[in-house]
Amino acid sequence: MYSFKYAPLMVLILACLGAIPVHAALSNVADEAVIPQPGLDLQPQDVVRIVINALANNDQPFADAGIATTFGFASPANKVNTGPLDKFTQMVKNDVYGIMVDHVESEFSEVVYDDNDAYQLVQLKGKNGVEIVFAFRLSKQLDGEFEGMWMTDAVWPVGDAMVPQQDF
Repeated sequence: MYSFKYAPLMVLILACLGAIPVHAALSNVADEAVIPQPGLDLQPQDVVRIVINALANNDQPFADAGIATTFGFASPANKVNTGPLDKFTQMVKNDVYGIMVDHVESEFSEVVYDDNDAYQLVQLKGKNGVEIVFAFRLSKQLDGEFEGMWMTDAVWPVGDAMVPQQDF
């Protein structure tokens, strides 16, 4: 018959294990375990939504977590041009991309596929009420550590008009 003499110890261990994610989420240290990561199960629209939602809440669960998440979903080729993270953070906070940080509204177009590339437009409304459309180009990684995963190759502003329904 099973003995419960170790039940209090098991409760203590489980309580401590449950506290680890809470501690990490409340920590001010950038911890990859608490921000979304690329994965084989994510489609291009999932990647774009994760990035946009992270940027909308840039300082959760730690300062510039949204920017760190965005950098984490950048393709290796993109990171060569925009990294390391400190340089990327400065770029995202500049006049061109700064509206993305802590924006208040977003609207997404449908994804357009071209083999292993995908494109999606996102209209954002900044804290200041300004609206702008950004184009995302993603690619399915063909080799390396991220093989089979969709990652962002480039993001650029395309104007301040409404996002077309599917006319692009």
